[in-house]
Amino acid sequence: MECDCIDFRLFKIILPTHSSLLNRVFCNSPATVYSRQVSTIPLDQFVCELTERCSSGCRCVHRPANATLHIYCSNANLTVLPLELPELPKSYTKYKLDFSNNRLLRRLEHRDYFVNTSVLDVSNSNIQQVDSTTEWKVIFKIPVLNFYGNKLTSFPQSIVSLNITTVKLNIANNPWNCSCENKWLQEWINAIADRLTQDVRCNTPKRLHGNKVINISKEYFCEDPNAKAAALAVAKASKRAWIISVSSVAGVVVVLLSVIAIFYRLRVKLYTRWKFRPFDRDECPGEDMDYDVFLSCSSLDDQPEGRRILNLLEARFYRVCHHDRHFRPGRLIANNIETAVTRSKRTVFLLTDNFIQRFAK
Repeated sequence: MECDCIDFRLFKIILPTHSSLLNRVFCNSPATVYSRQVSTIPLDQFVCELTERCSSGCRCVHRPANATLHIYCSNANLTVLPLELPELPKSYTKYKLDFSNNRLLRRLEHRDYFVNTSVLDVSNSNIQQVDSTTEWKVIFKIPVLNFYGNKLTSFPQSIVSLNITTVKLNIANNPWNCSCENKWLQEWINAIADRLTQDVRCNTPKRLHGNKVINISKEYFCEDPNAKAAALAVAKASKRAWIISVSSVAGVVVVLLSVIAIFYRLRVKLYTRWKFRPFDRDECPGEDMDYDVFLSCSSLDDQPEGRRILNLLEARFYRVCHHDRHFRPGRLIANNIETAVTRSKRTVFLLTDNFIQRFAK
């Protein structure tokens, strides 16, 4: 006979009261009961393995004896939960989900089949978060939950309003954060202590590492017994540091002011020594000049001294007014000089004996 779930209802009727009818009747399948006498097989071993919509790496077994459809996906290298599962044979049948030991599983996302699940086991995985508070609301309706050995540090505080009095819950061996902002967690875990299958212990902060959450008072979550002494020591150290800082700043200010005063007193000598003229600008704001400089010299000094000065100025891109190039022929020399001075930003005289004798005449 085929000793699977197909004829389970028949076996359920015959075996308890009329097992003799099946004497010398043997199972041909499944392999787990092959060649065994039918009358010796417990009812919970009449099962069917389902393949349709059963994820790769998983086993899907219908067990009509306890109205469950077992999904065995332990050590299946899952990164996400299967999107779909084999359909439930009966409306009263429930899923038993074994997704344990999947270290690549980091998030627990919503799946429609959660509403028809009686057991969810994701132990020894790497779950760090669940999509939303709404999803926790759905998950906490599953009668048996196993989150042992994951990476959960806290829950959203809104879960305190959820009714989980009918849930068996294992959240042990997670790195729970027992810091002050999670002090509500202590109250919540104490409230559901009778629903927890293993003790929940703190991972952080260091002073609470390894302590049972239910043994820690709410006040102790936020008050370190060494905090006052540490705070006092920090305050003293801060005061000393402040005094030292103020003294250091005052010393720097005094030195800086001294340097400025010395520099100011010696500024002329320093400018002269380094040929630095910070306030010398070749600009005449608001004036429209044709030339940067008018070079005036005696015609007797034009060669070579006058030309040398002319070349030096023009090499530095100054526009030079020079009598040889810019004086108008036929005009009085005094008029030409007056025009050149008026149209130039500066006037440079090459003062020599020749120059003086020329103008003395």
